[in-house]
Formats: sequence, C-alpha cells, structure tokens
Amino acid sequence: MYVCICNAVTEGDVNGCMADGCTTAKEVKAACGFKPGCGMCTKRIHTMVSEYRTASELADALTGGPATLTPVPEAPRAPRVPGPGVHVPGPAVPEQPFTEQAVPERPGPAPDVLAQTAAENTEGGAAPQTAA
Repeated sequence: MYVCICNAVTEGDVNGCMADGCTTAKEVKAACGFKPGCGMCTKRIHTMVSEYRTASELADALTGGPATLTPVPEAPRAPRVPGPGVHVPGPAVPEQPFTEQAVPERPGPAPDVLAQTAAENTEGGAAPQTAA
C-alpha cells in the first residue's frame, strides 16, 4: 500500500528504510528520497516508525537485548539409503514372485430377468408415439 502518493513510496519502502537503521520519520523521509509534497503521509510515517520502535523494544526486552546474528551450524546429514539395484549385505530375504490372482466375477441379474426386461422393451415393435 502506498504511504506517499506524491513520491510513490510504499509501506515496503518505509519498512526497508527502518530495517536499514532509520529510527525517525525525518531519517525515513531522507532515505526514501521524499520531496516536499502535500504532507498527508507524515502522520502515517510517524505511526509506522513508532510501531517499529515499539516492536523492536519489545523483542529486545523478551530476548535480553538486541539479537546478534550468528551463522546457523550445518545440520548433520542423514545416512544415505542405497537405491534399487544396490546389493546391501545382510540376512537373506526370500523373494516372493508375483502371482496373478483371478478377480471374482460380479453376480449379475438372472437370465430370466434379462429375457423379461428385453420382452417388455420390445412390446409392440415400435417406440411409443409422442404428441405433436
């Protein structure tokens, strides 16, 4: 969202300036390259700077001071699992060949029911007439 329409400055631009070390609205305006305009953005920038400082102070209070950045140690790698076709010595496991099993047939209607249904559908030899 735009904070300043006159200078086309977004909230992301302002947040980026504060993350880079700007601590006042005046510093943010200078870092974002604000030129004099209507002044409608000043109150919003003051609010954003105040919220940012409050959040930073709260984080510092909870963590015992400003956080120092330290590199994250690399996690130990998991052992590699051999892929297919790689022989791994160990207890022999008998291979069971794939056996094809017959699929049971689904029971259908009895033949006399099929004959009766067919006879009902062909009575009269023609399709019923429709109204025109």
